[in-house]
Amino acid sequence: MFISALSRYIRLALNTLVIYFLRGVFFFLPALATIYVISITLSWLDNILPTGFPGLGILLLFLGLTVLGYISTHWIGPTLLSTLEDRIRKIPFVGFFYSSVRELVNTSRRSYRFDYPVLFRPEPNSSVYQIGFLTNEHPIPGYDLVAVFAPFAFSALTGRVFLVPRSEIILLNMRGTEALKLILSGGFVTGQSSAKDGDS
Repeated sequence: MFISALSRYIRLALNTLVIYFLRGVFFFLPALATIYVISITLSWLDNILPTGFPGLGILLLFLGLTVLGYISTHWIGPTLLSTLEDRIRKIPFVGFFYSSVRELVNTSRRSYRFDYPVLFRPEPNSSVYQIGFLTNEHPIPGYDLVAVFAPFAFSALTGRVFLVPRSEIILLNMRGTEALKLILSGGFVTGQSSAKDGDS
């Protein structure tokens, strides 16, 4: 009798501990993951200019980029900068890497890139839809196709690019951030309609 009661008490205590543990994980995991990613990013930036003093590398990197931004704005004109870039692009491998990074930077500066979530069929005559983002309205001149980037679940940095007929995409009444949350969560988060669209 005593052993049976003790066994029930132990099971109850263990179940309670598991419940509290899971609640702690679900409550603090987003914050811990965010802190972890930020710490890794800051550590990587700090090691670009290793100084031996934590944080000094980031400060020097910030000051250096600020000075370069001032120089490129006031001393190096667009024509000279374009000439330098043309010469860099002619260097084997280096030119390809530089052009890829330059295009990525230019793309990220265009505000509309992830502001237009759409629905499309990844396969013809399919009843399955996929969420993506309209990234280019004229990717190939002469074809009525649009470029749609579809991120993978749980990964915003990887995905697939689809060239879809313009008539087969459906613009979603949803903010880009809401659509991205829906994709990254694997569908666990419910997307919400865009408030700005309802106001118009």
